[in-house]
Formats: sequence, structure tokens, C-alpha cells
Amino acid sequence: MITALALVPALLTFVQDAKAAPPKVWTQAELEAVSAEIKSDIETMRGTKFQRPVKVKVTDKKGFIEYARKRQEKTETPERKARDEWNAKLLGLVPIDMNLQAALEKLLEGQVGGFYDPGSDTFYLMDSFGGDLARIILAHELTHALDDQCFDLDGQLAKLHQESDAEFAFQAVVEGSGTSAMNQWTMQHLKDLDRAALLESSDLETQGLAEAPQFLWKPLIAAYLRGEGFLVHTAGMNVGMKASKTEDIRRAFEHPPRSSEQILHPDKYWDADKVDEPRKVSVDASKLQSGWKVAGEDTLGEITLALVTTPLDQRKPFDPKNPLSILGIQYTNKAAEGWGGDRAVLLEKGDARVLWLVTAWDRPEDAQEFQAAVAAVFPDDPKAAIQHRIERPGDADVVVVVASHGVAPGDVPTLTWKVEPKAKPDEKR
Repeated sequence: MITALALVPALLTFVQDAKAAPPKVWTQAELEAVSAEIKSDIETMRGTKFQRPVKVKVTDKKGFIEYARKRQEKTETPERKARDEWNAKLLGLVPIDMNLQAALEKLLEGQVGGFYDPGSDTFYLMDSFGGDLARIILAHELTHALDDQCFDLDGQLAKLHQESDAEFAFQAVVEGSGTSAMNQWTMQHLKDLDRAALLESSDLETQGLAEAPQFLWKPLIAAYLRGEGFLVHTAGMNVGMKASKTEDIRRAFEHPPRSSEQILHPDKYWDADKVDEPRKVSVDASKLQSGWKVAGEDTLGEITLALVTTPLDQRKPFDPKNPLSILGIQYTNKAAEGWGGDRAVLLEKGDARVLWLVTAWDRPEDAQEFQAAVAAVFPDDPKAAIQHRIERPGDADVVVVVASHGVAPGDVPTLTWKVEPKAKPDEKR
């Protein structure tokens, strides 16, 4: 629950080209006084009162990194972090020699403006932010605090059992709610804000974005901006800053979307006639050859498979110097839009790794499109460090991708899988 990228839409409302001195950093007393004012504003907007106090503190980058590591220890197992890193490497989303944890910390350290810790009811403002920019950050993070008190954010997150796609969908609701409230607060106070000072700070210390792989920054941005769009039933960025309805926010928290597909295509959640729930994909690894073991399982979802099928020449870094560049980000593509479900099973034996990714699609035509896109990204190269095999049984709506590293093609373990049929309209809910 970190604010920085979410500020971009708010700052796009400022058109005055001016310069100003860096804002004065608040004292603890000033921070508490401003927080009390903004808490009252948030309560009025949401029609809900805070149930308990929210502590507010100033911290620095060292404090943030310490928090981020402790937060990971609480919410992610070491096995999960290793699973995510190997899945990304085997699918060509990050270099084989990348330390994904270090890259993530560098990205977050470079763009964080403030963060809310659900475990301690505490908001932390980075010591490099103050003035009106800090007020906007407070509007976002104090909304997280209110949502946490109403809906138990960590409790809901724990129920998702470290499943990446479901976690993204829930995180999009969380960050979408914070972004929506922040933007509405900004619009309500526009005449009172120092536009020159905000423009001076418009880079938001987002330099880490220019160096991070899309696998890290694109879902991060999507959680904020497409999450806000989801809450106003918009299949895109909420450029007009339409206010989300309190009843829609409550519904999304009480009955969270189950996939990135529903975030990217809101009608598949909100429209009763178009609801599209993920199909269950099961992979049987109970009969592995000697020495092999399951290192992790996951569901990747449409947003990750869109990254997998993005042509290599289109995997360009984000330009943090140009706030308008955020408007052109594509979070999915034709090859991923027919997603119906998937299951990724990571196997290990010593230093060898194998990933079985079984994907289900809405139609055979969607499966064919995904198959072609994956084949174009992973051309047959016997000398490549990671080998890929792509299979589609007949004209089925299933495509299987097998990626391996450190094992001869003939020694790759064989698994079996099962995909439940696509639900009929009256069975979806």
C-alpha cells in the first residue's frame, strides 16, 4: 500500500508551467494536524467513520526498506519468492541472472512517497515529501487505513494463499480505492493547492521505473490505475476522474474480483450477463521421476500472460520523465484477452528447473492466437539457456507451455492435467 505512481492522474490535472522551491517538511505536530483534517474529508466522502486512531509518522528510505522486508516476511514465504522469480525467468520476463528481490527493492525505493502498514494502523510519510504533495499522499493512504478498518485488508489477503492473479485482483481493489479517494480529494481542493509546487515534484522520484523490467512495473501501475477504472466500471484509465460509488467499493471488498481478467475487463465482474469466472486448471505432479519435486504452484492470469506474449521489441521501459506516457500503457493484448484460466507448476531437481504452464481459453481460436504469440516469443533455439516446448492437443482450447533450464529435453518430467469445462451463463454466480 504505497503511494507515488497513483499521484500521476492527480498531477495531470495541473497545467500551469511553473517552478517553485521544494516544500517544507512538516514537523510531527503539523503532520498530525493535517492528517486529522484529511481523515475528516475522507469520512465525509465515504460516508463512513474511522473506528480507531491512525498513527502518522515520518520515515526515510532506510526505514521504508526495513518495513518492506518485514512486510514480505509476514505476507510471503521464501518459497513463494523463489517460485515467482523462477517463473518469471523461465517465461522470459526477466533475465536469467537477475536478482528479482534486489530489483524490486530498487524500484520501490525509487518511487515511494508514503505507505500504510495494516498491521500497526500506521501511515508513514517519506521525509522527502511535504506541503500539498504530502496532503495528496495522505488522502490516498488514509483511505487505505479506513478500508482496512472496515474490510480487514491483511485478513482478506491471507485467504488468497499467495496466488498471484487473485492477489493482483484484490490489490487492484485496494489501490483503486485509494487512488479514487485521492483524486476526488484533489479535485475538491484544487483551488487551494499550490500547483507550482506540485509540478516541481511531478517526477515523484520515479527514476527506478526506467530500469525495471515490465514484469515489475506494469502490474504495479495497473493496480493503481486500472484498479480505479475497475471501480467505476471503466475498461481503461479513469481519465475523467469519475467518482466511484461507495456501494461499489463495498461490494468489491466484500466479494473481491477473482482474476486480473475481471480488473482489465470490468464488465466480466459487474455485468451479470457477462460475468466470467476463472476455470479450474489442475496439474497432477504426484508421479514425478526420482529426484524431482514441486517447488511451487500458481495462477498467472491474463495480465502476466499478456507480458509473456508481448513481442521482445515492444518491451520498452517506462518513461518517468513524461507523465503523459502513462496514458499509452497497454496492460493486455489480443493474445491474452481470451484467457479462461491457467495453472503453473514449478519443478526442481538440484539446480535444474522446469515450469509446466497449462492455459485454458474461452475459445479454440483464442488458444490458437496465444499459441502463435508464444511461439513467436520463444523461437526454437537449441543453444538457449532456457528451452521451451509449446503444445496444443488438436483443436482444443488448451495450450501447454513447458520451460526448462539445466535439464536435457529428453529428461524433462511429464505431468498430466485437467481443465474444468467453461461454465454456462447460469452457473457463473
